[in-house]
Amino acid sequence: MKLLFLGLGHLSKGDVSIAADFARQLPRNRFQVGFVATPDAVPQLRDLGLATLPLDAGTPEANLATFDTIMRNFRPDCLVAADPFTLNYSASWSGLSVGLLRERYGDLPLAGFDQYDWRAADYCIDFYGGYRKRFPRLLEECDLLIRNCPLNRPAASEANVAVTPMIGGGLRGAAPVRPAPGGDRTGRPTVFLVNSAWEYVNVVNSPEMDQLIHAMPRIVHSHLAALGRPLQVVHVGPRAWDFPIDERIEYRHLIKLPPASFHERLTGADLFITANAASVTLTQAALAGVPTLLLQNDKVYHRHAVGAPAWLDAAVPTLTTMTPFRVFPWGWYDLLTPVLSNNPYTGCFRTAGVLQRRKVLDEMTTLLDDMSARTELYERQLDYRERLGRLASPADSFLAVARAL
Repeated sequence: MKLLFLGLGHLSKGDVSIAADFARQLPRNRFQVGFVATPDAVPQLRDLGLATLPLDAGTPEANLATFDTIMRNFRPDCLVAADPFTLNYSASWSGLSVGLLRERYGDLPLAGFDQYDWRAADYCIDFYGGYRKRFPRLLEECDLLIRNCPLNRPAASEANVAVTPMIGGGLRGAAPVRPAPGGDRTGRPTVFLVNSAWEYVNVVNSPEMDQLIHAMPRIVHSHLAALGRPLQVVHVGPRAWDFPIDERIEYRHLIKLPPASFHERLTGADLFITANAASVTLTQAALAGVPTLLLQNDKVYHRHAVGAPAWLDAAVPTLTTMTPFRVFPWGWYDLLTPVLSNNPYTGCFRTAGVLQRRKVLDEMTTLLDDMSARTELYERQLDYRERLGRLASPADSFLAVARAL
């Protein structure tokens, strides 16, 4: 069976990473896989061994002509949108959309990834600061949905839905190996941080979101410095910290890494910290057995109403407001509530409110030093991997749904 994946999101590589995780699990004796992607995603996909062509002809009309040529040459049995919403958003430059695919190639089944159980969220997205938007019900226009686990629960779903496991950076079924905390060669524990370019984009032009984008790295640094111990911080992302760094922290910034090197850095860390519950790196960390802390906010904070604790005033004196978020900095608190409720994935990491100073410090110290707590978390991560292993393989799950169309 020939599958042609479309990964056309410019802001985030999460969508294409999830699609690539799925595609890499398909046996080559049963599937032929190709990707059409934005030029900046092509090296990542090719590094993963996936045949990929860029869509970079310059105009929507030229890109559509390029895609027509790819379709004639590859002759897929099914089109797969890594994210139907980013596919539609790309129409202004790619010439492609869900509607166009249905109209132009209507004889072909169209599959789409449903990362967040959009039906349960009623296609409503809540952005940081209070702005809400109803999205078009694009998944209802797909013949087949693929729900990746995580974030989705590893359980049976509707008739046209394939529920499939992710493997992260390792091989499915291979148990992760976690050493005791040891740190780098000087004995300093290594803390791993990741940011993507989209985390610096204020998608709703909100002053509150601008504040959060400015504040978050300073808050994370303040928490780490408050541990009062030597640390090595490895930060992968497009922007380095641009403020004074505590002398006990050895800070190393890397703009990007090849997939294999990235996974090696992640799995070698003593602690991974993220403020993004939908992060693909969070999934990779959980499946690899890395001690992980997720920072969230479930309350509304106004400085003028409650005042600022001394540590926050010192770290970010300009922060006047913080509203709930699960995905820094875009919010998505309510969007992700259904998919994360009663979800065993949430047991694969520890969680703390980003402004709960004592809780954050206790969690970081526990994950760095308490072998009993590290072992307990590791066992939950292994249990979750075993639950994923009991799911049908992506190939079998996909084919079972495709054959019923």
